[in-house]
Amino acid sequence: MTVTRKPLKLGCSYGVRFSPDGTRLAVLGRDLVLWDVAVRQKLWRGKFIAHCSSMAFSPDGRRLAIKSTTGQLAVLDAVAGQVLVSFQNKKDGEGSGPAWSPCGRYLADGGWDGCLRVRDAQTGEVLFKHEHPGEMLRATYAIDGGRRLLVLHGVKSVEEGQAQPPDYCSVWDWPLQAGGGRKVLSLPSLASCAPSPDGERLAVLHDTGGEEFLSVHAMDDGRVLATTRVEAGAGTGDALRWLPDGSALGRIGKGKLLFYAWPGLAVLAQEDVTYPCALDFVPGSPLTAIGSWESGMLMDLNVYKETA
Repeated sequence: MTVTRKPLKLGCSYGVRFSPDGTRLAVLGRDLVLWDVAVRQKLWRGKFIAHCSSMAFSPDGRRLAIKSTTGQLAVLDAVAGQVLVSFQNKKDGEGSGPAWSPCGRYLADGGWDGCLRVRDAQTGEVLFKHEHPGEMLRATYAIDGGRRLLVLHGVKSVEEGQAQPPDYCSVWDWPLQAGGGRKVLSLPSLASCAPSPDGERLAVLHDTGGEEFLSVHAMDDGRVLATTRVEAGAGTGDALRWLPDGSALGRIGKGKLLFYAWPGLAVLAQEDVTYPCALDFVPGSPLTAIGSWESGMLMDLNVYKETA
């Protein structure tokens, strides 16, 4: 893997997210920092809510939704670095990060209480709520250009002697409606997932009999397209991320990033990183943001050239 520019150190960064046009990078660490990618300078820095844990840019890139470990949501002006609205929902509890509707008017998020909610992004009013008893909603992803929502469901532990139900993923069309979720994949010990940029495939890390596997499934019916055994203990954070052109999968491993070519899942390249925990890419560019509990980086990784 060839590095073409000197990496920019981001410090402790357990969340990294590029704006939709790739010109800015939001870094979530001890504070929330917005970087200008071209000149590599900080645009603003702030601590807008306590214990911020996740974030998502609006489709137009002008707003940034953030969520705390207590479940509190807020929407920031991503240009000025100021709070536009802070939702008074501290008791909702932690869960999946926020995901925007394609029109940018609504925010969806899930809780560890199994509740999927849709709110008005300007007022915080809850417009839709769907309960999933006995489940934890661990992740939400905007897919298919934002027109659909993918939800990762974790099934809570059952009483001793009962069989543990498998975890699963569901897909929802906007606008979300009661009974509108469709289960697309069900696997035991489903650790993390990553929808492909075109929304047609779903990559997952899962444990089977004490061994960890990376597999890719068709989004429409869940059929297996490829699978490979991987080293256990992939780390924390967003463990899987597709390259924007869908030609490879980036995965957080033990002290390294690994890239798997698609199709086939052959190991393409790897990069040593101390305590990696998050990953994001810019479409059509080698620019990569790597989150790390110790010191994240903004750097060029020419994985695209190596897939050619």
